[in-house]
Amino acid sequence: MADLFKGFLSDSESIFKNEIALDPEFSPKLIPFRESENQYIATCIKPLFQNRTGKNLIIHGSPGVGKTLACKNVIKELEETTDDILPVYANCWKKNSTYQIVLAICEALNYKFTHNKRTDELIAIVTQKLNRKSSVIILDEIDKIENLDILYHLAENLYRKTIILITNDSNWTYKLDPRLKSRLVPDRLEFRPYTLEETREILKQRIHHAFNSETLTSSEEIAKKTFELKDIRIGLFLLREAAEIAESFSTKKISEEHVNKAIEKLSNFQKPVALDDDEKAILDLIKSNPEKTTAGIYNIYKEKFGLKSERTFQRKIKSLEKSNIVKLTRIEDIHGRSYRIKQLTEF
Repeated sequence: MADLFKGFLSDSESIFKNEIALDPEFSPKLIPFRESENQYIATCIKPLFQNRTGKNLIIHGSPGVGKTLACKNVIKELEETTDDILPVYANCWKKNSTYQIVLAICEALNYKFTHNKRTDELIAIVTQKLNRKSSVIILDEIDKIENLDILYHLAENLYRKTIILITNDSNWTYKLDPRLKSRLVPDRLEFRPYTLEETREILKQRIHHAFNSETLTSSEEIAKKTFELKDIRIGLFLLREAAEIAESFSTKKISEEHVNKAIEKLSNFQKPVALDDDEKAILDLIKSNPEKTTAGIYNIYKEKFGLKSERTFQRKIKSLEKSNIVKLTRIEDIHGRSYRIKQLTEF
């Protein structure tokens, strides 16, 4: 048993120089190939520096193309530049209700007296605080939000603000209520996928940050696979996986064989999907009632959890389908139009 860990690389011998550089949340000082997008975001915020209201903006593009990273970099620069503009960031997949988003704003404002306060009371408090200065409100994964009440409020009642909405769904803008559109009057900014050359350079920079020198002989196959799947997070996963495979063999070099083994494991790699409580409950009902249609699942859901909006239920089902967790097949049954549900992913 004493030999179990013998031969493992020690900290001083590790391949990794800074493993955090391979985290999708890692924010390099300069974000390559997004200079024009960053400048456009800054232009929307610029009027706030002159005590005027800024432009609102909807940012769209496929996953893993730097939308969130660019916006978080804007927050970082704002905090370093001025105290007169309050930046707020919330992910609407993780915080998908009006109450949760208001709590996120309270946290950003360092307001701690939220206990036993109703949503409308908290909204009044944060509105008052935000209106003392200018604000930049960034709502990521906005298409995952339960309802748009908070957007109506922010658009209507904040004096000097820029509201930035981030979505993977390029068609989401067209689904907005005309009344909300007329309040927001948002500009649109698309983040295009990276080219192969850009993908190579981004991964090269991350390799420089993450690994000791001359650790990786070639990252070309990883760059090609990343470009093929159009998601930088895939490349970061492959780099980390190849390094860990190399370390498991107690070697300080990542070889072509280690890279190929990492790519083979890619079929088992799934981007993490964060389900809210309602989605988890619905998925549990689907698992335990595999023969039920969406109409049948909704009836069980309503009976078990009390009065729930069918519209909200349908939105949750569509969210599960969009995340490739379930597949819906349209049928006609005694309830009228309904869907047969097939679970695709085990959670």
